Amino acid sequence: MNKEKLEKLSELNQIMLKQDSLADSLAKAGDLIKDILEVDRVSIFMYEETNNLVWTYRADNLGKVVFSADYGIVGYVVKHKTIKSVSDTSKDKYFYDEVDKETGYHTKNILANPILDARDKIIGVVEFINKLNGSFTPKDINIANLFAKYISEPLVYLRLKNSK
Repeated sequence: MNKEKLEKLSELNQIMLKQDSLADSLAKAGDLIKDILEVDRVSIFMYEETNNLVWTYRADNLGKVVFSADYGIVGYVVKHKTIKSVSDTSKDKYFYDEVDKETGYHTKNILANPILDARDKIIGVVEFINKLNGSFTPKDINIANLFAKYISEPLVYLRLKNSK
């Protein structure tokens, strides 16, 4: 990892610590992680266990999207609580293309990472979409995992705040 990316990771830590506004912090953090991982988009999905639904908390150029956690790569990650890297979505049986159909966007590859709370319970999924150069690497997977851990606690807080 080059010096510039290391500095951006340090900046990510500062953004999440400040938390003037959770939405602003996550937006800034999402933009920063896009640069670090060199992807076109980052989406954060929240998981509602009671209804078995996932919905977009943050998604570039996309409003709120809600669908069953039984579908898609997001659903796979929710069910298995594991990272899923897909180098070609057209060849992946779990890829749910309805969002692409609705938006006109073309998803080529995805790295999806579970967001877990302190008790290892799934609360969401972060997707890194369309690697700009090549495929996702083991280093990318490590950084994605670190990012999911960074945003976990703020998202748990958000969930608690919204349930009151």
